[in-house]
Amino acid sequence: MDARAQAALERRQFSTDAVDEGALIDVHRIGGIVRRRLPLIGVISVVLLILAGVGYFLAEPRYEATARIALERGSEQVINVDQVVPSVAPDSASVDTEVQILQSPELAGEIVDQLRLTEDPEFNPQLADGRVALPPDQARRQAVSKLLSGLKIQREGFSYAITIRFTSDSPRTAARIANAIADTYVGNQVKTKADANRRASGFLETQLDKLRAQVQSAEAAVADYRANNQLFAASSNSSVAQQELSGLSTQLAEARAQQAAAEARLETARAQLARGGTGEELGEALDSPVVSQLRGQRAQLSRDVAALRARYRPGHPDLLRAEESLRDTDAQIGAEVNRIISNVTGQANAARQRTASLQGSLHQTEGTLAANNRASVRLNELERNAESARTLYQAFLDRYKQTLAQRGLERSNAYVVARATVPVIPVSPNKIVYLVLGLVAALGASVVAIAILQLLERGVETSEQVEKRLGIASVGSIPDAKTISLIRGLIKGGTGPADIILQSPQSAFAEAFRRLRTSIEYDRPDMPSRVVAITSALPGEGKTTTAICLARSAAVAGTKVVLVDCDIRRRASSRSFGAVNTAGLRNVLEGKAVLDEALMLDTESGAWILPQHPNDTAITSFTDKEAFASLIDQLHQRFELVVLDTPPILPVDEARVIAAHADSVILLMRWRQTPTKAAALALRELDEVGAHVIGISLNMVDMVAQERSGYGDVGYYYQSYKSYYA
Repeated sequence: MDARAQAALERRQFSTDAVDEGALIDVHRIGGIVRRRLPLIGVISVVLLILAGVGYFLAEPRYEATARIALERGSEQVINVDQVVPSVAPDSASVDTEVQILQSPELAGEIVDQLRLTEDPEFNPQLADGRVALPPDQARRQAVSKLLSGLKIQREGFSYAITIRFTSDSPRTAARIANAIADTYVGNQVKTKADANRRASGFLETQLDKLRAQVQSAEAAVADYRANNQLFAASSNSSVAQQELSGLSTQLAEARAQQAAAEARLETARAQLARGGTGEELGEALDSPVVSQLRGQRAQLSRDVAALRARYRPGHPDLLRAEESLRDTDAQIGAEVNRIISNVTGQANAARQRTASLQGSLHQTEGTLAANNRASVRLNELERNAESARTLYQAFLDRYKQTLAQRGLERSNAYVVARATVPVIPVSPNKIVYLVLGLVAALGASVVAIAILQLLERGVETSEQVEKRLGIASVGSIPDAKTISLIRGLIKGGTGPADIILQSPQSAFAEAFRRLRTSIEYDRPDMPSRVVAITSALPGEGKTTTAICLARSAAVAGTKVVLVDCDIRRRASSRSFGAVNTAGLRNVLEGKAVLDEALMLDTESGAWILPQHPNDTAITSFTDKEAFASLIDQLHQRFELVVLDTPPILPVDEARVIAAHADSVILLMRWRQTPTKAAALALRELDEVGAHVIGISLNMVDMVAQERSGYGDVGYYYQSYKSYYA
């Protein structure tokens, strides 16, 4: 591989799988696809809407009746007692539970039996069809299933109201069943409460008989144990032994205090006597009034004796009498003291005896109390059993009385807010529903159909898709002349596309080739002369028409241009110009003719053509000869622009050899026709020989369709600029 080919490979690496589907999610792209497929969408929509209309008229009418119930938020109480089935304010979960109860098979079975729906042909089709009747159980299950299929229970938002809807072929049946469900549900709640009260009363009555016997037995056990163990209570807080022990303790303390006081007086007196104390001191110690009185007399006598001794001499009768009286008084005091000491000794002995007696009684009472305490453990257990039995018995008795008081006062926690009326207008078929279903089906089918068509479509529509999918620049789009309104009349009159360049040079068709020529010139602006190969991946992509139009457009602009017909199989360029008397390309290459003999002039545009000789039937390749390279050099020197009309790349190998001799290569892709993978393969083939591909041009573009769906291409804005063309 030469340096030119290596450079081309470094510039661009192509992959046959390089297909970017991201454009399919582009909003404008999707809008363009929808506009393009509007006829298909219209056909699908009309068909499906007709089918929806047929389904609407063939559908059997169905009627829906509606009843409404509400749950009590708080129930009134005639008597202030707890109910067996309490009525509490419902919460969200309880309301949802009631909804499930309303649509339960059990409630539906009650309605079937109540209304005898097994005899209704709507719920027992065997009756209408004349088929063999089902067994009763099976017929009932079938009716229940049919009823549930037409039933709809719904909570009204977050309220306590519940709506009951039933749909039936008969409006009267629909209303009858909706009302029956509401009435049966409310009645069942009252019946459930009454049954619960009866069951509770019977249970409580049975239990009361058992509990009464247990209470009597427990209380008898307590009484017998008290009697056997002499556990008699003096008060609610203490027993007889406890009170007796308390009294003895108090008396013992008092006796001990009295004993201590008596013994203290006795010991004091004895101590004074032992020290030789006088009666006067003893009297004060013993606190005796007699001793105190005698002590006063003695004091007076002592004063008298002292006075007499001062007045008389010893032995004086008055003095002697006074001294005798003093001695008598002392004797009386001594006798009184002895009597008092004897009395105190007796009191002390009595106090000791009383203390000892009380101490013995206390010990005996403590023993009795200890025995009572040991016996009280069992007594407490018996009393607890008796109290528990009494409490349980009382609770059951109170509950039994409450249950009896509730009989006849049961009421439902729900009430009927609105009863169902016989519907007049059927709920199905619904025109709006069928219309919406038809539109949705039409939309879905259209989306599927468009998606399938898009997946099956192999080509590209816009220059943007070319660049995204193939990774190469787009050098413009060439419109299909038949789709341009300003030159449509010329085409219908028999004018070919190559002649439009001359007859309508200001048209959009001619402008497309001027744009293509500008892209070629600015690809290598430093080259005064260049060789351009016009090729494609597959046949039928407009190579010859493009090459002729490009040559004529350049010639009309004053460029010296030559068109070389390099397709030895089709010779389309040669036939277009009616080449008859020229030597032909092969003769020039083989040296049988000179270049000037083979060239012919297009007098209408001024372009030169190097055609194939009409009698040349050989199809052997000529591009591997040095003569072809030499010919290209000659043309390069004589003309400013050399246009090579080549065969397609994929079926004819010599096409890429021809392209390798060109300075620039334009690869054509037919709009919406050329597969992307084929173009990618052609680009890879050209890269292998080092051909310089400046870009891809979309050919034969439908301007009407491109304007409607070709977002990302110049043609999308055709309406905005077509006034510039004449």
